[in-house]
Amino acid sequence: MTERRLPFRTQRADLDFALQSLWRHRMRSGLSMLGIVFGVLSVLVLIGIGEGAKRETLAQIERLGTRNILVRAADLAPEQLQAARLRGSRGLIPDDAQRLRQLPGVVRIAQLREIKAAIHGLSRERVPALNAVSADYADLQRLEVQAGRPLLPSDQTERRLVCLLGGALAADLGRDGRPGGTLRIGHDICRVVGVLRRQDLGRNAAAPVAMRDFDQAVLLPLGADAAFAGGETLSELILDMGDSDKVPASVALVKRLLDIAHNGAADYVLVVPRELMRQASQTRRTFDLLLAGVALLSLVVGGVGIMNIMLVSVTERTREIGLRRALGARRSDIARQFLSEAMLLTAAGGLLGILIGTAVVLGIAYGAGWPAVLSVWTILPAFSLSLLTGLAFGAYPALRAARLDPILALRHG
Repeated sequence: MTERRLPFRTQRADLDFALQSLWRHRMRSGLSMLGIVFGVLSVLVLIGIGEGAKRETLAQIERLGTRNILVRAADLAPEQLQAARLRGSRGLIPDDAQRLRQLPGVVRIAQLREIKAAIHGLSRERVPALNAVSADYADLQRLEVQAGRPLLPSDQTERRLVCLLGGALAADLGRDGRPGGTLRIGHDICRVVGVLRRQDLGRNAAAPVAMRDFDQAVLLPLGADAAFAGGETLSELILDMGDSDKVPASVALVKRLLDIAHNGAADYVLVVPRELMRQASQTRRTFDLLLAGVALLSLVVGGVGIMNIMLVSVTERTREIGLRRALGARRSDIARQFLSEAMLLTAAGGLLGILIGTAVVLGIAYGAGWPAVLSVWTILPAFSLSLLTGLAFGAYPALRAARLDPILALRHG
């Protein structure tokens, strides 16, 4: 019975020796594990913030639709606009939509026109976006109607003065923002027929493409805006290709047709969400490798520091090692004691790094508006790396201590 308990007692004694030794040199122990702290912190930032930012970016691109091709009117300076008109281009117009509709693979095309008109009854701080859209625009942009009804094709053909309101704008308008309420645009009264569900786009200003804030928007049927907005120029076309695999081959056809129609004027911009998603993923992989390198370097530096401290500890405690060997301790007991000290240092550094890293991740996520990805499966790899660092860099000092000659060790010092 006693022999079965002896290994447990031996391991417990080794752990006690390790804790006592670290506590005697607590200042040195604390400084030696700083590298582990920063290494684990880097790993948590890599996983928590990097993954959260990636999800936010990909979610924004996903909202544009990976099977869609967006054609947007370019934001030109006055001299650039004049040069485009001299080429004979009238900008992005409904005729372009008719031409693009003839391309193979195009399922439908949605249109949007930005309108500059005064909306009465709002505070000066609130300037909602006023857009005239085709009936299928909301569907292509995945805009859900929370209350009331969506815009109908008949609203467009009959040019009815009805509108959809963004969720945040409708809430601010109170009773007038509900279905059946009214909104005065210019000199005309527009009836509210529906309210959009809030999108909650986040605050990521570094998105790869500008996202329209439909939470603060007013959507009118295309054509109804003729009452208070002149001109036929469109701001955006969305081509639904039906299948994301058809998008790459169709982009060149769209560009060629528009170049011909606009006489080579660069007054439009093509946005391909599928390509943006691929580029975002590639950029994120590069960023992940960079952060992983920084985290690995921090752990290596921390591990080297711990190995140096442990080697110094072996030298300082040579006589103690000889005394333990003389009292019956085996080489494996000595090795286990010093390896336990190294792993205790890295475990403590890992736990401290997790605490600081969690606070840093949550702080950055709150400030940047990114979702923080923190769970057991993000913290566990970081802590495991700290333990592996202790095992890898504590092995050599432990073996060196175990191989000391007991007689020479007793004579040391």
